[in-house]
Amino acid sequence: MILMMLAVTASLTVVITMIFYGRSADQIEENYVENLYARIRQMGEALDESLGEIYFLTVQASCDEDILAKTKDYLASGEEERLAEIAQLLRMYSKRNVDVGSIYLMLPQEKIAETTLTPQLIEDPLRESGHLLVFSSPVEDSDGRICAYIMSNLTERSLYYNYLDGLEDGKTSKAMLLDGTGRIVSAKELFEVGRNHEAKQENGEKPENEQEMISVQYQMDFFGYSFWMEREKSEVLFDLKEIQAFMAVILAAVFGIGAVLIILITRAMYQPLKNLTETMELVSGGELFRRVEVTAKDEIGTLSKNFNDMLAHIESLIGRLVQEEMLKKNAELEALQYQITPHFMYNTLNSIKYAALLRGEEEIGGLIEDFTELLQASIKKKGRFVTVADEVHFAQNYMNLQRMRYEEEIVVDYQVQEEAFACFVPRLVLQPLVENAILHGLDLKAGKNRTVIGGKVEEGRLCLWVEDNGRGMSEAQIEQLLQENHKKEKGLSGIGVSNVKERMQLYYGEAGKVTCVSSEAGTKVCMCLPAYKEQDRYAL
Repeated sequence: MILMMLAVTASLTVVITMIFYGRSADQIEENYVENLYARIRQMGEALDESLGEIYFLTVQASCDEDILAKTKDYLASGEEERLAEIAQLLRMYSKRNVDVGSIYLMLPQEKIAETTLTPQLIEDPLRESGHLLVFSSPVEDSDGRICAYIMSNLTERSLYYNYLDGLEDGKTSKAMLLDGTGRIVSAKELFEVGRNHEAKQENGEKPENEQEMISVQYQMDFFGYSFWMEREKSEVLFDLKEIQAFMAVILAAVFGIGAVLIILITRAMYQPLKNLTETMELVSGGELFRRVEVTAKDEIGTLSKNFNDMLAHIESLIGRLVQEEMLKKNAELEALQYQITPHFMYNTLNSIKYAALLRGEEEIGGLIEDFTELLQASIKKKGRFVTVADEVHFAQNYMNLQRMRYEEEIVVDYQVQEEAFACFVPRLVLQPLVENAILHGLDLKAGKNRTVIGGKVEEGRLCLWVEDNGRGMSEAQIEQLLQENHKKEKGLSGIGVSNVKERMQLYYGEAGKVTCVSSEAGTKVCMCLPAYKEQDRYAL
């Protein structure tokens, strides 16, 4: 494995090195062209902005009413004071742009060869080897007659030192400013100024002799002028030779470091993986108490820790499942605790009922029938769920028996919506609430006892409640009512409110709740659960 990893590492390193070396020259050249183009574009935008300002400055001077008026006065009178005033105005215009060398007012008799606002390169009349970039605009009166010409001049050397000289880094072969026709406007060598530059190309395009030179051109928007820069490719790629030696050193270092790391990593990975594999085999054999010893904080250590957490979670789920099954069984046993000789009891009670009816004791016969139905509901084995209508009927039977037992008038008000009757609920969840209202809520000695049994369906949830106007319960009594786990000793069965609450949680989880609110005006116990109208939805 170590030899294979070393061979793969060496092969990849060689391939990467060859690819890197093969593409280095192109990448360096491309990066240089991009950087150089960004530099000349920045300088070109600055020059284009300056030339545009001089253009507008020349136009404004040619349209200046004071200059026009003073020019006409001079042409009419010949007073030299007007020339001095005109010179003063022109000096104010020249101060608006630092690139302007001078601004002249030329009279018509001077015979300007060409009048245009496009800058023109001309030889400097005051210097033998100098050139000027000239903007010219005619000064016209209201009749369209040309009175004079405004000429704004830029010296070629100021253009070079302000814009081209800053681009050179000591290795640039040529840096030139070209006009729209390809004529050289400014360059380092004076003899090149005014000549035509034959090699032109678009921005970032390589010249035909790309093996020798790297050329970049940026064309300005306002007048079509452009910067042209050339550099010898050998100077740009000079550092590539040093990179070759550097890559050879890196290659050797990669081989050495790779061999050491592979050995260390292999040793570090083998033992934790072996421990994890052995533990997994023991767990698959049923030994869920086994745990992996975590000795590192790397990925294998994280995997081992997560495996241990998973085993702990599985054990917890198994424990909860066993506990829930036991609770369900206990709840069912409590709900069905009176299943001793049911047929014998039914037959005996029915015999007593018919004997009472034959003797004319219809009230006693009705009570025995109510008790028989209630007894059947409490000890019946089949069906964990019944409809709300059945539960209300069981509660009616129970209330009939209680009213006979206590020989007191207990008013029962049934406020169950029609929609709620068809919903299914666990067997015997309403009767314990009614029984609690009689045993702990109503004050049978005080009289005027009233119990409300209600039910409604809202937004897919069924709410059933039993409300009394009795003496009320304290917070401690409410807590004991909802949380006691011992079996009841009074009432129809051993099922209490806590049993109802427990079954709600077992069947519905968080969706099944039992609450109790009490005050001096009475007590209200309410249970809420999903409103299902299909018994199969409850199958566990």
